[in-house]
This record gives sequence, C-alpha cells and structure tokens, in this order.
Amino acid sequence: MRALIVTTGRLISPFQEAPGFALFGPSTVATTRRALLEQRGLHVDVVGADDLVPPGAGPVVVFADHCFVSQKCLGDFLGAAFDVVASGKNARLALHKTPSVEFTLPLSSAAIEPFDPSGPGARQEARGKHERAAEKRVAYDCFFAANVDVGLTGAQLLDRLRSESVRVVVQKGELAIPIPLPTLGDGGSHVMLMPVTSTLAAHVEHWVHILWLNQAAFGTRWLDIARAHKLWVAWRALTAPPWSFAAFTKRFVHLGKNVRIHPSAWVEASIIGDNVVIGARASVRHAVLGDGVVVGDHATVLSSTLGQGVKVTPRTFVVWSAAYPGAVLSNYKLQVSLIGKEASLSTWAGLIDAKLQGTVEVRHDGVLRSTERSFLGSCLGHGAHVGAKVLLLPGREVPNGAFLTMRDDELVREIPADLPKGVALVRDQGTLVPLSSLRAPSSAS
Repeated sequence: MRALIVTTGRLISPFQEAPGFALFGPSTVATTRRALLEQRGLHVDVVGADDLVPPGAGPVVVFADHCFVSQKCLGDFLGAAFDVVASGKNARLALHKTPSVEFTLPLSSAAIEPFDPSGPGARQEARGKHERAAEKRVAYDCFFAANVDVGLTGAQLLDRLRSESVRVVVQKGELAIPIPLPTLGDGGSHVMLMPVTSTLAAHVEHWVHILWLNQAAFGTRWLDIARAHKLWVAWRALTAPPWSFAAFTKRFVHLGKNVRIHPSAWVEASIIGDNVVIGARASVRHAVLGDGVVVGDHATVLSSTLGQGVKVTPRTFVVWSAAYPGAVLSNYKLQVSLIGKEASLSTWAGLIDAKLQGTVEVRHDGVLRSTERSFLGSCLGHGAHVGAKVLLLPGREVPNGAFLTMRDDELVREIPADLPKGVALVRDQGTLVPLSSLRAPSSAS
C-alpha cells in the first residue's frame, strides 16, 4: 500500500515555508508524518497540486500537506475506515468537535459538519463527557481511498475526496484541563481548556496553528511514549512514593543521552532530548526540549516546545511558547509566542501577549481574522531579532531576517561632566538635562 502527500502550494507567513516544515516537537510536521506512514509499511510519494497523480492500484492513504495527525489518530482511522474502503468507497477522517479539536480549529480549513444519522459518520459511542456533549464533527484532509482515478491532478484529487468521501468519525479519549487566565478589561471569566489526548489532528495553515499544535504536543507525545514503554511507566509509577501529584510528575521525565541537570534544578513531566544542559535553579515543567538545548541558571521553561540547539539565557521566563532550532531566548517574560530558526530577542524586548477587549486578530490570507483568543503573543521569522525596548502588540509577525531596534533618540549618548548633584535628570536630545527644564511653567494663580 502507498501514501500520497499533496502539496497545496500554501506558504506559512512569516517563514515563507510550506506547512511540512512547521515545527512539531523536536522535529517537523512532514518528518513526523512520513515516519508514521513508513512505520506502517507505506511507500510515500509527494505530488504537487498541479501535477498528475502517479498511477497505482489498490488502496492509498492521501494527505494534504497541511494536515497533521498523531500516531494513534492515524492508526484508529485506518482501522475504522477499513470496511468502507473494502466496499470500494473512500473515507475521510473526522473527529467529534471537542476541546482538543477546538484548540487548533480557529483559522483552519477543516470542515465543521453535522453528524450523519447513522453509519461511520454518525456520533460514535462516547468515551467521555466531551464526546457526549459534542454537537458536530470536524473533517480533516486525511483520506483512505479505495483507488485513485488516473488523470487527476493533486488539487483535483483533494477536491474529489473532500466532496465524495464517507466521513469516518474516530473515537478518542481526552482530558481537558481548565487553566484560569487573568481577568482582562472586559471583566469576563477566562478559562482555557488545555487538551491532553493521543488522538490529535490539525490543519497547519498559519503560524498560530504551529504554536497551538506545539502547545498540545507534550500530551500527545507523552502518551505515545507511555504506550511504547508500558513497563517503564509502571516502574516509574510504583517507585514514586509518597504518591503525591508532585512526586508522580517528578518521576515522569523521559531523558535522552548525555543530559546534564544541575542538582538544584527542578524538572518534571517533560521530554528531554540528547545532550541537553539544565542549569542551577532552573525549572523545566511539561516541556519538550530537543537535542542540545541549553537552559540557563534560574531560567523557567513551562509548557513549551524548544527545537534543537535552542539557548535559554539565565533568568529568562518562557511559558506556552515554541522556538525553532537555533533560537536564542533572552527575555524577561516570553509568553504564548512562536520564535523562528536562529531568531533572537533582547532581555528588554516586549511581546505583549494579551488584549484587554475582545480577541486577538491576525492577518490570514490577506484579511484580519479573529484567533478566538484573548491571550496571544507574536511570531518572529527565521533569523529575525527584536532589540531592547521594542514593543509588539499581540498577534504581530516579524518577517524573516528583520532587525528591530529602539529609536536613536531614546539613547543617552552624552553625559555632561558638570551634572548637578541631587537634581532629577532626564534624557533630552541624547544628553541629560534637569527635569525642571522640561516642565511647562505653571500658570499664574
């Protein structure tokens, strides 16, 4: 059996890269997808949207290049769709519209549909309260086709499969952990449901999807590891007394080779690659760290994904963020943001991550659209740098290679030798002058 990946021609801004190059954990979407398919013995071909699909007999798995599915999601879909394909029909992956689906759904082309009255496209037997409460399903550009017509281009194949395929709703289990968020100017209640599931699917069509996919990556990757190493998980659980939640999560750290963790550092419930260094008093929790990552002294990495060779300088705070390989994170507080390859930001750079009223909007396909989030930072392109005292409003993207710095007139270039003692001084025209000299004279009483 074979698999076809159809490249749609979409480029994700600001990286100007196809969706397959998007970061997922320590790897990429394309590499992860190919590995899943090859593990099942499928030969993988890539075809362009305008190119003719290569001929071949028998069933074929088809993906649009922007579609990501987890290992368990793909396996359960192929199993559930087997009878559909055996009858000569084509199948399309669908999931109940639950918190794990809604998490990556804004700005996505995934189709929101009603359930069928019966059959594989109907609401499936619920495993939990979220599936029981789901009122709709979401269909993705992942297909299991009985055969492929000769003479179709990649784009025509996708269009036909979208319109003609039988929807197959895959059962899944998930947790949705409520995370209270600060109350903003609208005074509403802000609670984010953080999904934990091994059955994950998403369309990666914008940089926010890359960020959200990596926020959900830890739970998915950890459950994959747990299924593959059941004896190790059981041993870690049995040797974690006293059985408190803190002791339990402390035990569940999956370490690569040659990892150096300072005795005073705190690491829990994380996936750590090879040759990682974690410094004194550093804190790493619910994170995915690629090979060669360095976390400096007193730094914090929380619920984030860092690619290969990322450097987190001392006392930097990183939460709910993701960084491509080679990035340098040197920021007092970096939250809910995506950083490109070899990009960096100064300690005093400010990526504002909350909107007081309404939701954060981003530019997508040439228009501003809501992310349905009140909390969202910004995205730095590959090789970009944001310097000290530069403030970015939520949802902004910095192009590849851009260098943002403060205004020249914000610098004190000259310090007079005869500064008066005990007098308040301020910056003016690159030098220092008494504060009183800049105040407007008070009006006569």
